[in-house]
Amino acid sequence: MPQRPRQPVAVPAPAAANGGGHAGGEAREVEWQLTAPDLGVVRRWLDQHPRLERLSIEPLPAQQLHDRYLDTEDWRLFRAGFALRLREEAGRVEATLKGLFSARNDVADRREITERLSERGAKALAHATGPVGSRVRDVAGVMRLRPLFEVRTARQRFLVRNRDPDVDVGEIALDEARFTRGNGRRRPMLLTRVELEAIGHDSAPLERLANRMRTECGLSRASENKFAVGLRAASLEPPRAAAHGRDAEPPAAVMDASTRAGEFAAAALRSLHREWQANEPPARLGEGPEPLHRLRITARRMETILSFFCACLPAGVRKSRETLKSLLDALGAVRDADIRLEAASSFRNSLPEADRRGLDPLLRHLQSERAQVRSRMLGALDAQRSREWLDTLPDQLARSTSATTLASASSRNAAALSVVPDLIRTRYRKLRKFARRLTAESSMKEFHAVRVRAKKLRYALELVAPTYSKPANRMLAALNKLQSRLGTQHDSDTIARYLTQLATEAPPSFTAATLFLMGRMAEVHARQAARTGARIRGPWRKLRRRRWKALRLRMEELRDGVAATRQPAATAHAPRADGKLIVPTGAWAFPAATRH
Repeated sequence: MPQRPRQPVAVPAPAAANGGGHAGGEAREVEWQLTAPDLGVVRRWLDQHPRLERLSIEPLPAQQLHDRYLDTEDWRLFRAGFALRLREEAGRVEATLKGLFSARNDVADRREITERLSERGAKALAHATGPVGSRVRDVAGVMRLRPLFEVRTARQRFLVRNRDPDVDVGEIALDEARFTRGNGRRRPMLLTRVELEAIGHDSAPLERLANRMRTECGLSRASENKFAVGLRAASLEPPRAAAHGRDAEPPAAVMDASTRAGEFAAAALRSLHREWQANEPPARLGEGPEPLHRLRITARRMETILSFFCACLPAGVRKSRETLKSLLDALGAVRDADIRLEAASSFRNSLPEADRRGLDPLLRHLQSERAQVRSRMLGALDAQRSREWLDTLPDQLARSTSATTLASASSRNAAALSVVPDLIRTRYRKLRKFARRLTAESSMKEFHAVRVRAKKLRYALELVAPTYSKPANRMLAALNKLQSRLGTQHDSDTIARYLTQLATEAPPSFTAATLFLMGRMAEVHARQAARTGARIRGPWRKLRRRRWKALRLRMEELRDGVAATRQPAATAHAPRADGKLIVPTGAWAFPAATRH
């Protein structure tokens, strides 16, 4: 289901640099990668064309490159959207994080973050304090880096210059690369390739040159980059890369009459465990609020299953709920810091240019707070209890769905379609109990109680919506609207109270102008929270009438179908050998006492 709009948070980013980023820092790498069966043809063509239209092509010194690619055992850097490369060349060592996703389809246009290292080997990254070392430590956490494969490249280079004006346009590299697995046991694989890398912002001249070389030298566009080639050469299969920036999705499982409650809960948890593995690395990277938001959604859905299907799961799995709650608290603290930063940045942008600097001390304070809670979040994710839970959960779920376990646990062996309606009804009644009491003058605590119960009902419905289709989807649409308004109200009220409290114990760096602007910002959010309270009744009315009735009837219809399947009508009242009758009761058939 769609979430409340999330805007980028104003968190300082590393400074960008033009070109390939070789001096260190972050840049965009724009590169045409062409396969070359015969590099001799390309060399001769370049020798014959030292001048080409307004371009000049000049030879540069050759290079001997030794690259090693690394990642953790569970591919955290790959999941975060990067390939990590350590490069040695002429006694210098450089670490590079290369983005896996290209911004364009016609050319490799990717992020490239570099850092010079003082010594060789992966251990040097542990002491690196630059943009690569800090990111690698955050994403890898307690996991060690392992070698994936190595590449030794003989590179012949040419500088491309624009003669009018006299500026560098790009660089042509003719590469003969030999790939070996990190342990050196596989036979090397040879790759010959031509790469044209743009320098500066105007890549059009280099693009025209690349197209001409493709035509006249018999080159073709490379179908995969060197990282993908190296993985294939080493027979390594990373996890499927998640769609870049996609929203977290609930596990799409449809229940039928044969689906057991324990099996359904275990399957949903397995799916969400895979989501966690995909979402944790980019959340650890900390570049923007969206990855963290996706990880929180995954964690909340896991917590929903642990509470919703509590009786249908084994004790070992249920106990992990406390660990998950502590992680949710740590993730929530960072999300709260993101919300405050987002609100302060938005308010600052709404001010006249002359007044904006007055709010800068608040922004710096909020950024410092975010750094602190983010450090605690990384510590919580790396804690032994958290890692043990994540590492052992798949095995626990596999054991919980074995035939022996299911046979010994009737609650787990119950039909999911018989169990779910009562669980949904319980959550709906709790929401209704609190929502009925709301008025425009209700306290923020009362509004928050409704928000929490609406959220719990929504997460539960998302798990089973594929089964109940349209009635469930219509309920979810109304729930999302209600929760969105309550969420906006809660955020505004929380920000207003936070600013008021901070002003009473203001840091020494806060000026009078800062405190004045904080007061104005608190007033804006307090008014917004008050206005939102009057807009809750409409979404609630849509929930409690036809939409709820349609969902309830659909749930009962499917539950009755399960009962009919388990106890056919023709034998529903057949006498047993002891003379007692079997009569259907609710979704199940139980022995009834003999009537006298």
